[in-house]
Amino acid sequence: MGTALPAARRHNLGLVNGAERHVDGQNLYGGMTRVGNPFVSSDDHLVATFIKNNLSLLDEFKEDGKLTQKSWQKAAVSVTIPERLMMAVAESINRPRLNAAILTKNGEITSDSLTKASNSQVGNTNPNTQSADPFHSKSDAQVIKAFLDKFNVLRDKSQDFDVLFGLEKRRYMKTDTVTYISTDPDVTDKNGQPVLDPRTRFPLKKFPEIDVYMCRNIQERGLLDRMDGYEANGYNIFGSRNDDGWLKRSSIERLHESMSKKPGGS
Repeated sequence: MGTALPAARRHNLGLVNGAERHVDGQNLYGGMTRVGNPFVSSDDHLVATFIKNNLSLLDEFKEDGKLTQKSWQKAAVSVTIPERLMMAVAESINRPRLNAAILTKNGEITSDSLTKASNSQVGNTNPNTQSADPFHSKSDAQVIKAFLDKFNVLRDKSQDFDVLFGLEKRRYMKTDTVTYISTDPDVTDKNGQPVLDPRTRFPLKKFPEIDVYMCRNIQERGLLDRMDGYEANGYNIFGSRNDDGWLKRSSIERLHESMSKKPGGS
């Protein structure tokens, strides 16, 4: 059975970033954002675009001809570049999702990677902004970690398989389950009609709201394919375990470990 919704709950799950506009919390989270930083209220794609258009001014911070996260940290406190550019770089550091999006697979920051971020990022993911989505400012690795924390609760218990006398526990979940949770389904009666919460008169929901947002983030960020692909499962000479419609906890742990080691957690 589902759990009753709080009386004040209203659904607004159209976007990963939530539909509500942001509010400048003035560095409540203690990140890099400065009081008065004009980019605090800017959407991610605008921050990335501004930096891209002024990228040549950051050449002095290159190491071995490359801009890296270390270069970015130096630029964020530099007095040798225009203040607006310094603040834009600082703001990008303060946003885990944007910070990951502007990196190449090799951990570099290039004109192409900034262009890609400009075209793909939606909304303002500053941690101080108000959003209905609790994952709006989280990195991909953080979303995967949240999923791992919920995996044992959401898994298909009929597929549990223990080996080595229970020393190794294999746990599985269908990819369709993630898709299903993301739809925020109602609890229904035997006739298929929604069951209403007697307090609010709104339909009871099968899953907590945070799980719905988590699964929507997984889908909209393309993480579902990564959890069921070679990056998670590796290569098997006895046959591929990829794209088989089943998520394996051990494989997702491997993916999360790999992502966590990368700059920006992507």
